[in-house]
Amino acid sequence: MALTFTDDQTSQLFELLGLPADTDPTDVDAILAVIDDLAKQAANTGDGKDAKPSAVAAAAKRIGMEVIDSDSLAALRTEAAEGRQVKAAAAKAKIDGQVNDAIRAGKITPARRDHWVTLITADPGMADVLASVPDETAVPRTEIGHAADTDDLTDAATWFR
Repeated sequence: MALTFTDDQTSQLFELLGLPADTDPTDVDAILAVIDDLAKQAANTGDGKDAKPSAVAAAAKRIGMEVIDSDSLAALRTEAAEGRQVKAAAAKAKIDGQVNDAIRAGKITPARRDHWVTLITADPGMADVLASVPDETAVPRTEIGHAADTDDLTDAATWFR
């Protein structure tokens, strides 16, 4: 007696067995091996609540999952949280360094520090804007206002005459 399945029935059967959808439907031996394995697992575990760890791992692997113990999972979660904190601290330090460099170069005043930190935090592209501001725009750092030669100070300027 031959069984004939439609394509939908075949894909549903493979899904229930935990087989990939691209499994060759003519490979009857492989399909029977999976069914036999599932039947043995069901017979050994009764209602399925006492499944062996290897059987659970094998069933999970068939559907593309990995089994991990709760201690390892907790450690991974803790390490991931610590990694996020380190990453956030490094990003904040980078932004603070960019803003402090701009203050030292006279691009912005110290009073605008928090404003620029907030801007760059919200939009990292603002760091490029801050870097493009010419030095000494807000706070001049070079001397200005006494370019006269000392020799000419004895003579009166022409506009005094």
